[in-house]
Amino acid sequence: MPSIGERIHRFRLHIGWSVEECAYRATISANAYIDPTTWLEWERCSDQQASTNGLSMHLDAISNLFAVDKDWLLRGGIDEAEVQANRVLTFPLTTPSNDQNI
Repeated sequence: MPSIGERIHRFRLHIGWSVEECAYRATISANAYIDPTTWLEWERCSDQQASTNGLSMHLDAISNLFAVDKDWLLRGGIDEAEVQANRVLTFPLTTPSNDQNI
């Protein structure tokens, strides 16, 4: 079974976000600065390392960020978490033009 770090890594790849984007979004969600290097260390960590490197402390923010169950991140399971791309918050790619009615 994949480690917590590997589950986070796979989910990030599935969504198509960069390490930098995840670190930025997690910083906002957790209200704590999360460096891209830290995020990458989290993706590479084992279940045992997650409690000592700060990953466990930010699981609520990460589960909200990815819209997945925190327990699935912690323990995994036989079935992968249901990926619902429409539940993941995205930033708008463009701003509405001035001539559009909002």
